[in-house]
Order: sequence, then structure tokens, then C-alpha cells
Amino acid sequence: MPARGQLNIGGEAAFELRKGGADSDPTVNQTPNDKWLVYASSLRLFINAPISDEWFVSGALQSDYYRGSRSDVLVSSLNINWMPNESLKITAGRFTTPFGRYDELLLSSKNPFVHLPLSHVWNMPVNQKRGYFFGNSSYEGTPGQSLVYRRLYSQGLKVSGTTSNEVLQYELAATLTGVSSYTDIGEQNRPAFIGRLELRPVIWNKIGLSFGRGPYLLDDPINNVLSDDKRADYLQNIVSAYTEFSYHYYQLTLQYTFNRWDSPWINETGQLIEEQIANDVEHYLAKFKVRFPFLVGGYGAVRYEHYIPKEIRLDSQNITGKPSPDKDRIEFVVGYQINRNLLLKTSYLLSRNDGTELQDDVFAVQLSARF
Repeated sequence: MPARGQLNIGGEAAFELRKGGADSDPTVNQTPNDKWLVYASSLRLFINAPISDEWFVSGALQSDYYRGSRSDVLVSSLNINWMPNESLKITAGRFTTPFGRYDELLLSSKNPFVHLPLSHVWNMPVNQKRGYFFGNSSYEGTPGQSLVYRRLYSQGLKVSGTTSNEVLQYELAATLTGVSSYTDIGEQNRPAFIGRLELRPVIWNKIGLSFGRGPYLLDDPINNVLSDDKRADYLQNIVSAYTEFSYHYYQLTLQYTFNRWDSPWINETGQLIEEQIANDVEHYLAKFKVRFPFLVGGYGAVRYEHYIPKEIRLDSQNITGKPSPDKDRIEFVVGYQINRNLLLKTSYLLSRNDGTELQDDVFAVQLSARF
């Protein structure tokens, strides 16, 4: 632990050259538009301030293109931590959501790919104020939700640690809302619970399990047809499991995620059309990475995803169907670790969508710089 009174500051910036298809959109392929783009896609500043040998404050400021244009600088993380020993840490405040492989998704310098998976970016028609809604999701209109909140932070209380032999790592959190959403203040009379476990039975294998269960609807005049208790009864339930195998230059990861939002259907005038709808989604992911033996710091990687929204039934309309079509994504990447703080990646994201096919493939070159 650094000495008390010492302030540690660092950061990361991602610079990109990017060209997407005609249907490019932040919620479709993480691309602001279909033009040739040269921009800094994300910027983060990290601060760590020790208080004593066991206590420290940690925080992060960031700006990104979450909605397709440069966001204002926001406090994405700010927490106080008590670490009585090397195997236990208690965190209170705003912190990284302990779900899935966030360790390699939060920072571009840790992510071997340029894009986040569909579980973190594709918005389903489930809104924090109205529940299920008809029509397409958009930030300008009615925003939906991805399975995991894309900015990857939550607010609450977290306990994390590892067993003495470091075979098992764990993170358990009570937060203000479910994995798919975020709020700055308490909106419900009950917390959401999020957990992440990672087991390493042998040196070449990891097995991970993540789960989340909690309310996601926010108090708003449009849903005042619901009582506070009824609003809190609508839950997001999500579970994700993965296994990772490593051998010499090769790494293979397989992952499965199941998500359900229990939701009402409240129309744009505040009328309760349906009281209970189960919005289910399955997400399959496989990725393979190889480090080039002929080029130190070089690697190639491919990731395949299959995203399956399940059918829902709207009794009041006598309609059964999928709220969103199935999707397949394949991303090919060649990367090179120039030095400890610079990672260069060239990527092509190939997209396939059931129903109406979109022109949403993306070519991107990304330089991630730590400082």
C-alpha cells in the first residue's frame, strides 16, 4: 500500500479510425454513424488516495461516446475501501459492476477486441420507466436496456477477496439497481444482489459464474399506476457461466448467459396494458486467441456471438413474437503490444441479423494508451 498522503493518478485513452455500414448506430454496432471517423472513443482518469495502511479512496473520471456523441466528464467510480488483509476487501460507493469478464471489458488496454459483446450493447425494448414497450429503442426516443449496463458501474456495497490458496476469487455486492441499469440514488426499498465467482482448479483452466437479481424500474410519473412495492417486484434475473482454457500460445473461452426481465407494459400515456411479461434472452459466446510465436507482443483473435431473444406473448393484443430478431456477430482482430502502455488493434466486425438485414459491419483501428 502506498504511503498515506500520496496521491496516485493514471489514465487511459483509446484513439480510433473507424468506418461502419449505412445502418451504424451506437446501439447497433457501437459506431456513431456511417462516416469515416477519427476520434478518441474513450478517456479515463484514475485516482487512488491512501488514507492508512488499511483504508484508501479510489475513483475514476471518464468521457465516452455512450450515446453517439462526446459525453460530459462523469464520475464513473468513487469509493472507499477497507482492506484488513490481502485476502479481503470491503468497498462502499460507486464501483465496477462485479459481473462476468469485466476485467477485460472495462478498459480497452485489457480487451483483446475493439468492440464490447452484444450482452453489453444491444438494447432490448425494456425501459427503466415503462417496462416493455413497442418499437425500436433509441437514446433520443425511448431507451431500452442491454443485459449488462454498458458503462459497467454500480453503486452500493461490495465484499471481495480470495481463498488463501488463491484457487477461488469472489465478489459479492448489494446495489441500488440490477445489472442492466444504473441509478445515482435509491429508487426501491430493496437492493439488487450481484455476485461473481472464479475458480482456478488447475493452472490452465478458469471457471467463472456470475449472477444478478434485483429491481430495475425507476420511480417516474409515467409509472405511477404502480405502487412502490409493485414496482420493486419487477426484477431482472441474470446468470452467466464461462470456462477458459490456456495452453502455450493459445486461449479458448466459452460463455453462456441467460437473462429475464419481469416487466409490465405501460404505454406512452401511462396506461398499464399488460401487468406481467417475461422478457428472456440467451447469449452464447466463444472466443479464441493466439499469441504469435514469431512476433513478441503480437496476437490474433476471433470472437463469435449468438444472441437469441425469446418469444413473448401479449395477451391484450393476442400477439406472440420476438421483441427483437436473433443476431450473430463475428469479430476478427490482429493486435500488437507496442510497449507496456501502448496496444494497437485492427478489427473487422461482421454482423448478421435475422429478419431485416442491416448494413452494420465495422472496420476499426484502435490505439489504446495508458499513462
